[in-house]
Amino acid sequence: MESKNFWDTFSKNYAKNVLNKKNNEVKNNIKYLKNEFKIDKNTSILEIGPGPGTYTMPLAREVKEITVVEQSTGMIDILKNRMKEEEIDNINIINKRWDDFKLDADSNPDIVFSSYSLGVDDMESALKKMNNYAEKYCCILTFGTRQAWRPIYNKIGESILEHDPKRKEYGMTYILIYNILYQLGIYADVKISEKPFLQTFENLDEAAEHYLDRFRARGDIKLNNEQYSKIKEILSNELTKTEDSWKFEKNSKEALIWWKKEQNI
Repeated sequence: MESKNFWDTFSKNYAKNVLNKKNNEVKNNIKYLKNEFKIDKNTSILEIGPGPGTYTMPLAREVKEITVVEQSTGMIDILKNRMKEEEIDNINIINKRWDDFKLDADSNPDIVFSSYSLGVDDMESALKKMNNYAEKYCCILTFGTRQAWRPIYNKIGESILEHDPKRKEYGMTYILIYNILYQLGIYADVKISEKPFLQTFENLDEAAEHYLDRFRARGDIKLNNEQYSKIKEILSNELTKTEDSWKFEKNSKEALIWWKKEQNI
């Protein structure tokens, strides 16, 4: 689980890579949600961890209102700037972690939604809260396979932290969430689709700092010049040099998990 400080630091680079992508998969997912959940101008949504507003902004144009729960002030600043630029005024922002959030409203939102944001202390409790706060539907977008960037992260970890190369690292994928829901008596629908993954960096130093931020979120690390050069060497082999940047592109899979609210659990 990444900390608030991690996302405050990570927000600008994350937003740059997310918002600069072709958003066909976002448009396709929103079209799917509109059809399945009968979304219209009377719909209310509670979104967990909106980040820079990848889904928040386009959904806001389709619904009555969205309330977002976001722990990172860095992400909130980006979202507020986008709201101002695009003249969107039906997004309510709450600066909290989902673990600490309690719904204080006269009525429940129609839909509770999460996109790659369930970095929580207790997944079962988080999913129960989603279900119980929703009036009609819950929806989660998450990894359908191991994160595309994970092999690079592991190679850097083995280099600077002397990780055991035999040690397996398991990232969040839909299987964990689906199994917990199943154990709670929720038989969710799952849609798996291809999703291109793209990161763009101006230079190898920016790429190195991007990946090192993930390690810093889990504790201070001190690198000597040799170790830092080794990280840049790893990245030079994993990323592709273009005329004006370094890119990492890889096909991945995305899982869309959703269920109709039947009862509180």
